[in-house]
Amino acid sequence: MSQFHRAAAGIDHLERLGRGDSPVHGLNTGVKAAAAVLFLALVISFPSKNVSGLVGFALYPAFMMALSGTPYRPLLARLVFAMPFALFAGLSNLFFMRGAAFTLGGFTVSAGLVSFASIMLKTFLCVFATLILISTTPFTELCALLTGPRGLGILGLQVVLSYRYVSVLLDEAQSMRTAYLLRAPSEKAVRMRDMGSFLGQLLLRSFDRAGRVYYAMKCRGFCGVYHPRERRPLRRADFIFLFGISSALFTLRFFNISLFLGKLIKR
Repeated sequence: MSQFHRAAAGIDHLERLGRGDSPVHGLNTGVKAAAAVLFLALVISFPSKNVSGLVGFALYPAFMMALSGTPYRPLLARLVFAMPFALFAGLSNLFFMRGAAFTLGGFTVSAGLVSFASIMLKTFLCVFATLILISTTPFTELCALLTGPRGLGILGLQVVLSYRYVSVLLDEAQSMRTAYLLRAPSEKAVRMRDMGSFLGQLLLRSFDRAGRVYYAMKCRGFCGVYHPRERRPLRRADFIFLFGISSALFTLRFFNISLFLGKLIKR
């Protein structure tokens, strides 16, 4: 399987996860999105020196995955792509923040190391929470949330169309790769010296394909407005879930459960 097929299969796998059947999948999309946004805001609000307080927030993704039956391997595989950016951002703190933060077992821990751990943990939690939202919500419902009356309007429509066009672009790239390998059977991939021409042709073909897709949409009545299917109504379970998650997250934000458990263990 080529890298283009693997990328397309990964997108399809997330969409299939979003169409699952569990208590989390059955919740209203707005409620799940509100819980995810609250989680992100509270995680980001932690100061860089408070790493122990962030540890308790790992309970949220663990709870959501257990309740929805979402497998952890596909999410971890996608998490890998985001972690290098946080890694390079955090490494600079090791050189610019050399002051001592605290001493642990005779070893002095620098402020840069604490900040580095905070950045990595925040990235892990935020990206993981976002992936859980995507993997437990059908993409059509997320589109409706973006393009609805209180959504992002034309910006949300651009996100929807761009996402849908990714699979078309991957198909074009795969077709060009197949044609290239048929003309160069001794090669296993596109050579670097041919990569510029390959990408240029892919750009031109994608423009042409996008035009044909647009004309096909116009023939089917598209007028610049996204018409999603009927949304899930708000139910009592949605309010109970949102209240429970919000209460738990605010408790974790203002009560350091890690330090509390550490004191209990010492006793």
